[in-house]
Amino acid sequence: MVTAVDGRWHPGIGDPNTTGWITVVAYLLAFWLCARCARRSSNGGEQRFWTLTALVMLLLGVNKQLDLQSWFTQIARDVVLARGWYEHRRMFQALFIFWLGIGVLGVKVWLGARLVNLHHATRVAGMGLLLLGAFVVLRAASFHHVDAMLNLNFSQIRINALLELGAIAVIVYGAWSYLRSGH
Repeated sequence: MVTAVDGRWHPGIGDPNTTGWITVVAYLLAFWLCARCARRSSNGGEQRFWTLTALVMLLLGVNKQLDLQSWFTQIARDVVLARGWYEHRRMFQALFIFWLGIGVLGVKVWLGARLVNLHHATRVAGMGLLLLGAFVVLRAASFHHVDAMLNLNFSQIRINALLELGAIAVIVYGAWSYLRSGH
C-alpha cells in the first residue's frame, strides 16, 4: 500500500521490491500473450476469452503497483465510520467476501460452460484465471489470520507472491501453448 505519514492511501509505487516488479512483469507478459492469442483466434468465443483475459491481466498489473484495493478499502472504511457502522464492520467484510466469492463461482460456472468446447490451452488459461480469482478473494478476506498465512515465507518468497505468480504462470502457459499450437 502506498501511504504517507497520515496512514492514508496516496498514489505512487505500492510494491517497489523485486518480487513486486517481477509480478508486474508477469502480468504484462500474460497481457501480451493473451492479446496475441485474441488477435490470432478465429473462434469468436476464444477471441472474447483471450481479449477479456488480456484486459484483466493489464488491469491487475497496473493495480499491483497502484494498490487500488487499499484505496477502495480506505473509502469503505471512511463511509462506515461516517455512518456510525464501524462496530458492524466484520459483518460488512463478511458480506463483501461472500458476494465476491459468489461472483468468482459465477464466473467459474460461466467460464466452464463457455470453454468446454474450446482449445485445451484456452481451458488451461481459464483455470489460471479462476485460480487468480480465488487468490483475489483470499486477499480480499484480509482478516488477520489470512494475512498472517499469506505473509509466511517459503525460501525467502512470501506465500502471497507464490500464489499470485503461480496463477499468472498457468495463464501464461495456456496462452503460450495456444500460440504454439498454430493459432
